[in-house]
Amino acid sequence: MALEWKVKSLVPGKNHPGMWFCILFMTSFLAGCGSGPVWMRDDPCDVLAGFLQTTEYRGVDEMWEYLSAETRQRLDSRAQEFNAMQPEGGQRRGCDMIRAGHVLSTTREYKKLELAFENDRNAVVKIVLHDGNTIDVAMHRDAQRWAIDLPLD
Repeated sequence: MALEWKVKSLVPGKNHPGMWFCILFMTSFLAGCGSGPVWMRDDPCDVLAGFLQTTEYRGVDEMWEYLSAETRQRLDSRAQEFNAMQPEGGQRRGCDMIRAGHVLSTTREYKKLELAFENDRNAVVKIVLHDGNTIDVAMHRDAQRWAIDLPLD
């Protein structure tokens, strides 16, 4: 009886006008979820913001998706070299060669991301710090998406 009452009370109608708002909100929210992964977005600032957040919170498997083919190839080569030096053969993947520390991942730590330059192949995004200093991040188009090259030298 109590369960039946709860279910009936959630059905939108004239007794629950706020429910229509909730349904519309959830519908529009879920529609936005299908926009694809952040690393495939057209705005280099969005891609860099996603990379920074992923580096800080989600780990190397997802961070791998933001990296350029050249960076991935270099990390794969380093993993193969490492695995070859192990007595029983190592099991490291290219993404396992990344050891990310703390990064500027939120606007609590930086003021904004600003597109300084963009053409068909390259972009420079400035990370503007709260003190006015900037960090330039070079990006380029790689397989129809913006990608990040890590400085691995």
